[in-house]
Amino acid sequence: MFKDRKFYTLSDIKKHLIFTPLIFVFIIAVLSIIITILSLEFKKSNEISLLIQEDSFQKEKILNQFIDDIKFNASSSFDNEETSLREAVISLYGFISYMDKQIDESQINKKITELEEISGFDFVLFKKDSDEILHGIQIIDYLKSITDTSLEIKNFRHHMLRNISYIGVDNLIYWIDKQKRKIRLSYFKLLDKQGLYLGAFSKIDDMKDTTRRVIQNSIVQKSKYYNDSYFWFYDYDLGYVFNYYNKGQKLDAKYILEKDRLNSSNVILKKYRQKEIQEESVNTYNFIKYNFLVSIKSNFLASKSVDIEHEYNSKLSISIAIISLIALFLVVASSLFAKFINKIIYRYNKRLETKNIMYKKWKERYELAIIASNDGLWDIDLKSNHIYFSKKWLDMFGYKDGDINKLDEWFDLIHKDDVLEVRRKFENHLNGITEHFICEYRIRNKANKYKWILVRGKAFYDANHKRMLMMSMDIEQRKKLTKELQYVDLLVEYGRIVIFKCKNDEELTIEYISKSINSYGYIPDDFERRRVKYFDFVYEEDTKVLLEDLKSAMKNDDKSFTKIHRVKDKNGEIRWVFNRTIFLKDDFGNVTHLYGYISDITQMKLTEEQLKEKINEEVEKNTQKDRILVHQSKLAAMGEMLGNIAHQWRQPLNNINLLVHFIRDSYGTLSKEHIDEVVKDAKLQIEYMSQTIDDFRNFYQPNKDKIRFYLKESIEDCAKIIETQLEKSKLSLKIKGDKVSLFNYKNEFQQVILNILNNANDAAIIKKKTKEFSPWINVDIEKNRDSVEIKISNNCGEIPENIIDRIFEPYFTTKFETQGTGIGLYMAKTIIEKNMLGEILVKNINGGVMFIIVLPL
Repeated sequence: MFKDRKFYTLSDIKKHLIFTPLIFVFIIAVLSIIITILSLEFKKSNEISLLIQEDSFQKEKILNQFIDDIKFNASSSFDNEETSLREAVISLYGFISYMDKQIDESQINKKITELEEISGFDFVLFKKDSDEILHGIQIIDYLKSITDTSLEIKNFRHHMLRNISYIGVDNLIYWIDKQKRKIRLSYFKLLDKQGLYLGAFSKIDDMKDTTRRVIQNSIVQKSKYYNDSYFWFYDYDLGYVFNYYNKGQKLDAKYILEKDRLNSSNVILKKYRQKEIQEESVNTYNFIKYNFLVSIKSNFLASKSVDIEHEYNSKLSISIAIISLIALFLVVASSLFAKFINKIIYRYNKRLETKNIMYKKWKERYELAIIASNDGLWDIDLKSNHIYFSKKWLDMFGYKDGDINKLDEWFDLIHKDDVLEVRRKFENHLNGITEHFICEYRIRNKANKYKWILVRGKAFYDANHKRMLMMSMDIEQRKKLTKELQYVDLLVEYGRIVIFKCKNDEELTIEYISKSINSYGYIPDDFERRRVKYFDFVYEEDTKVLLEDLKSAMKNDDKSFTKIHRVKDKNGEIRWVFNRTIFLKDDFGNVTHLYGYISDITQMKLTEEQLKEKINEEVEKNTQKDRILVHQSKLAAMGEMLGNIAHQWRQPLNNINLLVHFIRDSYGTLSKEHIDEVVKDAKLQIEYMSQTIDDFRNFYQPNKDKIRFYLKESIEDCAKIIETQLEKSKLSLKIKGDKVSLFNYKNEFQQVILNILNNANDAAIIKKKTKEFSPWINVDIEKNRDSVEIKISNNCGEIPENIIDRIFEPYFTTKFETQGTGIGLYMAKTIIEKNMLGEILVKNINGGVMFIIVLPL
């Protein structure tokens, strides 16, 4: 089937003639502007890209040239230092050579002191045969610190002087301090006639200082060679920046970052300061071994980019102006053409409107009457018994024009239970008994289903015609609603729901109540005749609260009210009901009536009470389980305590044992002073053991009261308890962070910390069996606005991802059955989250685990 084509009126044609060309012109103009913008943007991007490449190449070239100059000047400075060192030694060599074999040490030391002050070098003079150092012994001892040797100082001096005499004569030796990254030069000569070795050590720190001086001395001068570029220098270790603004200033890097946040070089400085970048770019050169950064800053790219942007904006403005002028011309031309065509159409339309205006008025009146009624219109020719149905009537029942033509066909569609009543009323009206025909009946539609309708009609007679006009109204929904209400009445009558309606007065006078009130022993007549009042039905203890809640709901302008309360049946038995009420208002917004229902929920309430009893029983069972877990945890803690005491006492007991054996073996030969000294040593060991007992007793002393304590000191106390275990596993522990005090359970908190530290120590022992590493534990305390966060991290191994979510479960352990009970972390979570109202989390880090404890302040 073909769809109905849209009918265009003259007004539609006029609009199309005006707006269609304008729309096309607008679309073409917009497309032209978009294409122009894209073309110019593409060209601008290419130019900026070429400019960036040129700028990068130029920067790289200038920076590389400057770095080469720095390296060359630094190397030259180092060569000069070598020459000066040789000359100083040869000068002193000549002075000593002219002496006799009998050496005047005071004269030589005086000369050396003068040369040290003039040259800035440190001299060394020692004898060839006896290794006796006549001058510069502190320099030889300094060499021991940089060689990292375990020899005693006397042996070290002998070996070092032998090495110098073997390889150092007439040779430059480089002495490197790896820790401080410093280099010292030495040069030695042999005075064979006097039997002496003479040498000097340079005062130069290293190439780092030389390179720093070369950069600072040349960076300003080199920057003046370039108009759009200059260099700046950053020293990581000292934390300052030189020539950052091309003014030869030495500024703190932190000050620049705070003052100049948006500068591009500031981004470079920030990344290098945070050590996020280790490789060079075209703008920077990083002296990695010195922790220096040299960067070039250029204004060339910014100025050229502004020129390109200005040129792009000019071209874009000109292009948009040209397109706009062309579009304006097309708009004016199309408007003039549309005006001419519309004038012709207007004249033709005027003639048509004059002819049809009267017909249109009558047609509109007829259509409005039919539409307003929303009824199906039909006409019966009583002479021929022919029926004419309107389209609305046919659509109402699904028929088409011609399906029903005769009066008898219409009667055949009426329901068999209604047809006799319809015929009777139809005949009475035709016989003049009734003024109008009004009847409700069911009629069969096209789908072979019956629908209820209300039909009103009247017969008309004249000389030539005898007809009857009828109007049909669809009342199917009304009938269904009536039927549903009847079902509701039946359901309520025999059910447990009671529907009521009462006035909004002080006594809530009942106007209607359903028959289902019989389930409470009453009859509706008891309430409607006021033998029983509304509040007589409500339980006395709930009356006041119910009335207050009703008034509050009406005061708050609520649409409805719900409440669970108790009522009394006629026998005085108390029942629980659910009450839902809506408020009926008059035209002025005042609540006039209350309409609602009550439902008996007594059985539900009894079930709820039974459920509460079961819950209480289960809670008591869980409490007993937690007590058992706490007892097991205390036993485990007691075992750990005894193990720690044994570790702490082992060495003092061994010392006391040695002292006793010493007294036995030396009996009779000891003086009183020796005996006093031995007794004093024994008393010190015993006092240490006694202090150990006091420390453990105070730590494990039960305290269920909240107290004010410092977190850092509390954690340090825990560390003392397991100090010997940590030393045994060579595990380093660092505690740092804010000094935060907390009002909470101190002993329980220490139990959690001790458990986590013990677990880390056990993990370190296990990991060392398969891998050699240096274990550590770091504790960080950070104070927030309303909480404190304790992070306990270690590198003693990660927890597998498939079990990390279960480590806080009771009796779950990753250790062997003989090494753990699986309740430590469960108790830790219980203490932190239930007792201390905090939160404990765990996550894997690189090579280890981090526990995060958050506690409220």
